[in-house]
Amino acid sequence: MVLNIVKNNLCASDIVTYVKNIFATSKVEVQKEYSISVDIAVTGKDVLHSLEGLKELECYFKDYDIRVY
Repeated sequence: MVLNIVKNNLCASDIVTYVKNIFATSKVEVQKEYSISVDIAVTGKDVLHSLEGLKELECYFKDYDIRVY
């Protein structure tokens, strides 16, 4: 799963840390960084990522700042 998250004055490493907090058993890394957003790849062996995890990211980001690809 690839998440495109609006930076909102955060650095990419902080965003990766927040995503790792939610998807702790997955590999989380920056795929591509843009001027206003960052693509974060979330991968895991035999792991199904849930909408609940995306909902949990709302404690760090506004729901309209997260896009899923």
